[in-house]
Amino acid sequence: MIIYIVEFSILHLLFFGIYKLMLSKETQLEFLRFFLIGSTLLSLSIPLIEIPTRTSLPVVNLEATFLPMFEVGQSTVETSLSWYEIIFYVITLLFIARFLFGIVRILHYRKNSKINTVDGIEVRELPNLETSFTFMKWIFIDTSHFENPGDIVQHELGHAKKLHSLDMLFFHLLTIPFWWLPSIWLMIKELKDVHEFEADEYALKTKNETYAKTLVHCTLKAHGMNLASSFDDAPIFNRLNFMKKMKKKISIWKVASIATLVAISGAMFACEEYLENNEMVALNYSQETQQFLEIIRNEYPNDKFTVVVDRLPYGSKIDDLEKYKELYTVYTMVAETVDSKFRNVEMVQSEKKSTTYDMKTIKRLISEIKYEKTKDESVETVVEVSASFPGGIEAFYEYISKNLKYPVQASRLGVEGRVFIQFIVEEDGSISSIEVVKGIGAGCDAEALRVLTNSPKWIPAKVNGKTIRQKLIQNIAFKLPS
Repeated sequence: MIIYIVEFSILHLLFFGIYKLMLSKETQLEFLRFFLIGSTLLSLSIPLIEIPTRTSLPVVNLEATFLPMFEVGQSTVETSLSWYEIIFYVITLLFIARFLFGIVRILHYRKNSKINTVDGIEVRELPNLETSFTFMKWIFIDTSHFENPGDIVQHELGHAKKLHSLDMLFFHLLTIPFWWLPSIWLMIKELKDVHEFEADEYALKTKNETYAKTLVHCTLKAHGMNLASSFDDAPIFNRLNFMKKMKKKISIWKVASIATLVAISGAMFACEEYLENNEMVALNYSQETQQFLEIIRNEYPNDKFTVVVDRLPYGSKIDDLEKYKELYTVYTMVAETVDSKFRNVEMVQSEKKSTTYDMKTIKRLISEIKYEKTKDESVETVVEVSASFPGGIEAFYEYISKNLKYPVQASRLGVEGRVFIQFIVEEDGSISSIEVVKGIGAGCDAEALRVLTNSPKWIPAKVNGKTIRQKLIQNIAFKLPS
């Protein structure tokens, strides 16, 4: 949620800046109104849109055994509020009360008004109102306070016809959660000016001879009707000057520039990185695969290659792997055994199938690999009995569930993702060499490390009845409620 609010705020400030720099002096009222409302709707929508963009593929250490994933969910999220959050919620509640009071006040005026007609237009007469305003289709006025009430009513009818109240309702609803964002209030001011100019334009169609005079004599002030459109909301001389201007079409270059800026801004905030493969794939693939990757990249410098790792059940064919079919595989290697049921398969794949990838060339490149083992022989990767937590994997996850908390910082920032923790179960069952091989930050890595560091002793792995050291990787998924 915090990320959404930040992205909305930046976008809204950016769009308001575009408006002030490029549009505030224009006279195409319909376009100005469209931009003010549309840019705000875009600011609300763009952070919710995800345009996937590929990022580099993460990897898993093939010399370690993976444990099943554990998910940290809603029940582990800390809910304590900080002092600034309390202040925010209190002020937000005050703005809710302010909005509701405005609605109740208008309904009160409607109930206590008397229906009348001015120049054939239905109005609601309110003695001692000393102004006029429009809310939805209701025109409230104190006719005794105006020299030419017919001119005023035509102006207010313009507000009603163009549904300006809906704009104000939308923006004032936005001020409830975003009361602290200056561009919201500045945009409301700009939109009110546009509303007044549009209402003036409407009134001039029928009251051309007397309307300007009425506008000059209007010295009344609106009585805080934030949700309504009032006759004297915009400075009088600004409105007089605007009426004198001839409407000009906005230049094509300006419209094109604005559209380009909006599109670029939207794309920047909508793009979300995703992994080409969401499975547990290589953090440290084998030396042979790394060598082949370097060789083939030198051979085909214009092509893009990547390493994909999958788990192949015993008895299955490599052709059955989905990842084997996704891209064009130029090199395949069956790596270390993961457990008694699966083997790891490393695949060097190309994003396009080149006509030069023939078997003769591939065999020649493979022959250039120098096979050298560099792994730590003191840590076993193939075991008869894998290391286990006392009570089994369910007991281990119960331990994690009771002790691991979703960090407050990650919760407030909306940070989600998977943390890969690598560790070694020693011959005596103790845990050592704990490290994060892939993290997401915001306190999640540190929390996962803390819980595993404090873990009780495990039951060590065995080969031929002898206890041995074993390297494991625990995948902890931090996921906030939708």
